[in-house]
Order: sequence, then C-alpha cells, then structure tokens
Amino acid sequence: MGVFLPLFQVLILLTARSNSHRSSKPRSASTKGPPPQKSPSGSPRGRQRYAPGSSKTPQRSNAKRSENSQHDNTQDVLPEIPPLTSPDGPFPTLFTCRHTYEDTLMEEISRHDLPSVHTTSPCPGLVYVEGLLDDDSSAAILTDPVYALQSLPNCRILECQNSIKGLARAIAETPAFCDLLAASPRGSLASIHAIVPGMCKGQKDPIWQRRSHLVADAVLEIWKKQFPAARKQPSSEETNQETKLPVLLLQILLLSPDVAGASLAACNNSQQPSTGQQRQQHGWWPNPHYPVGMALVDITTQKMPSSAYRKLLEALACMGTQPSSGDTVVDLGASPGGWTAALLLLTAADIVAVDRSPLDPKLMKNNRVTFIQGDAFCFEPTTTTATWMVSDIIAYPERIVELVEQWCGLVHNMVVTMKFQGTAPSWDELDRALQVAESKGYMARAKHFFNNKNEVTLMLQQQQHKVDKRTTLSSPAADASADTSTGSGIPSFYKPAFERYLNTVKD
Repeated sequence: MGVFLPLFQVLILLTARSNSHRSSKPRSASTKGPPPQKSPSGSPRGRQRYAPGSSKTPQRSNAKRSENSQHDNTQDVLPEIPPLTSPDGPFPTLFTCRHTYEDTLMEEISRHDLPSVHTTSPCPGLVYVEGLLDDDSSAAILTDPVYALQSLPNCRILECQNSIKGLARAIAETPAFCDLLAASPRGSLASIHAIVPGMCKGQKDPIWQRRSHLVADAVLEIWKKQFPAARKQPSSEETNQETKLPVLLLQILLLSPDVAGASLAACNNSQQPSTGQQRQQHGWWPNPHYPVGMALVDITTQKMPSSAYRKLLEALACMGTQPSSGDTVVDLGASPGGWTAALLLLTAADIVAVDRSPLDPKLMKNNRVTFIQGDAFCFEPTTTTATWMVSDIIAYPERIVELVEQWCGLVHNMVVTMKFQGTAPSWDELDRALQVAESKGYMARAKHFFNNKNEVTLMLQQQQHKVDKRTTLSSPAADASADTSTGSGIPSFYKPAFERYLNTVKD
C-alpha cells in the first residue's frame, strides 16, 4: 500500500499538467487548419465595415504585384463619400482619369479661371467638380478636358442603406431621369455602365464591382416596365427609321455599398468645326462604348515589339474609326515597331515605317511593311495613297507642332503623341498644335489615355473625309478572356450591364 500511494499521486500530477496544456490551446471547431480568428473588440463587421464614415474601413492588398504591369491591383483605396445631392441641386460633374493624374486634371480645369468652379479628388482616378451650371459658359468650356477619360455630368449622389433594390429604386425614380426617358423615343437608352472607383486604376477585380452590376440590372428592370426608351426597338423600326435617335447613357458609380453617383446624359458626337476655348470635340462624349473611358487594348496572342501599341489602340477606339483595306499608314519613328505590329494585326492597311533604326526582324520581312531608313521629320510621302499618319516620336513639343503643320493636307487622319519635358504639360504648345490642325480643316481632339504617361495623344480628322465607323476594338488578337459577344471588345469585368449600339443612328 505504501508503494501504490506515491504512484497514485504521480498520476494525479501528470493528469493536471496535461489538462493545463490543453486549456492553454485555442479551441477550434475543426481538427484541420488554423484556429478561427476573432474580430477585435468594437471592429465593424459585415457590410458595416464599409459604412460611410467608418474609421476602420479595410484596404485590401494583393502581394503579387508586377512592377511593369499595366493593371494596378495592389490596393483598394475606398473613396471619400461626397455629400448627398438634394432633389433641386446643384449637381456635380465627375470626371475619370488615369490614377496619379488627378492633380493635372484639376490644374487643367483651374486654367480656365472660373471662380465658381471647385475641384476635389475623393479617390484615385476620380475628380469631383462643383459649380458647373447648365446655363453657364463654364459647362461648355469644360465639356471635354484633355486629362479626363470620361464624364458623368449632372451627377446625383444618392443613398439607401443595406438594399440593392432600394438604391436602384432611388436612381430609377429620380425625377429628371424619368422626364428625360419619358420624352425620348423607344430604344434611346443605348448603354448602362456599372462602374466602381477601382476601375480607374485598371483593376480587374475591383471592390463592389458585382454589387454595382446588380444595382444597374435592377434599374434597367424598373425602367423597361415604364419607359419605351429603355426597350429595344422592333426590327421593322430599326430598318425604316429615318430620324436620329438620341443616344442616352446611364452611369452608376458605386461609392460605397449604400451610396452611388448616377448620371443620365445624352452622348454627343459632334462633327462641327471647333475654335477658341469652347472647342467642340469630335467623337463620343460621354463615351457610351467604354466604361470609365477605358478600351480593351491588351494583345496577348503574340509578343509585341513594345507596349506602346496600347496608346494607338486607345486613340483608334476614341476616334471610332481605324485604317481599312486600301489605306496606307505612314508610321513615323516606328522602331522597334509596336504601332506597326498593332496595325498589321488589327487592320488590313499597308504600312510605311520610317525610322533611323530598323524594326523588329519579323516586321522587316512582312510584305505589308515598307521600311524607309532616315529622319522621320524629313520624310514626305511620295504617293497620294497615304491616308493616315501615326507618330510616337520622342521630341520636344515644338517639333510636334511643326510635324502637325507639315502633314496637314497630306493625309486624312493623324494620331500623334506629344511628349512633355519634366512633370508638367506644355499647355501652350498643345493649344498651338490643335489650333494649327483646326485652321487647316481638321477636327482636333487631345486625350491623356490610361496608357499615356507624361504625354498626350492628338487625334486629327479631316472634315470632308470624316467617317464615323463606330468601330470598337475587337479581334482574334484581343485577350481570350474578353467578352466580345456584343462586338464591344470590353473585357467581362468592365462589361456594362446593358449595352446596345444603335445601328439606326447614322451620321
């Protein structure tokens, strides 16, 4: 008995030690995987994490970042929620732009010296403008800023807590929207763009994207029951209609799960000559084809000589036209051949490439390419078949003005990049280039596209040869993941909830 008592005490001690170790480990509902993590005390949960004004709004990150990647998926910077608009206004205008160029766009707006106009940037890629009035000349002056990719005019900032259908109803029942739709003929609503701020950064999976589409779908369902303008035209009317239909675009910008900016506007496609400060743009504005003003321009089916081709494809998408069979395109400063390769792949045109350095060896062997070695500024076409001139030459802005003046009258269409020195745009030289082209009978437009850096792209079209083919960049060379069922070439993650380009609208 004296032997067993110490053994019994030892067993008790061992059992107590085992229990103490077991109680120190966190309990888990599963024997596999890490233990569940509890939310910190007081931390917002569920959709309250994204509630307006929350001080604990999360910022998602993606560790897999490529330094040279076109798309920035590193972080979702949640926007500052602007104040809600009253039914009587005033209503702000929102512009999208390439992220990191918000200050440049605000500087461009401030150059017009309009005391009533105030600008802020609530999140990357978005500029919020107050003080633009319909009866004010400032609205005309700021119709189409160079550094703006897209416009959301007369935007309503609306809210509905915790309800997709409630937010959709608030948009659909906006009196001004209902009045415009009621006064428009059947089939006028051409597009609905469901957008979120992360799209302005080129993100492929931006936060709230799916929710924005659900809101847009719900708005469309409400309007289809009430307004013929939101319904598709019968085929007989499509073929027989002689008058132009207005092209209406609804843009829904989700600023939080419960707050949205909504803009319903008629898209302009002006072909009138432009002069002075109130320059009338050619091409669509707002752009009904591409949400936030960004076209699909990635070519993944083959290796391109350089990534600069994206700038050219964005310009062609913005112009709504591109070289066709029988056209000859002069590519000045073509080496190593990014623009030439894109033209070969996406058009049936012949290319005359001019540069001091040869192109990529594959391009040099292509029978549709004629290479001329020499100074691009000294080259003049020796044939009347040249209809396009494109150029991505690295040169001072003054030389680009000279280049535009030299080629005016020699070709019908031009796409020319103007590169700037330092960090600020050369506004005076840019204005000079546009004025020179306009004085020679060209419609002139300049845009800072998503793939532009410290440069802008000039798009010039001769008046008497202006043909709006309403093209959208869609080809076998486009990203295989793109949804081209509508012919829009817009990747699925940027595809509008409802989009129909009216074949009956002819210029």
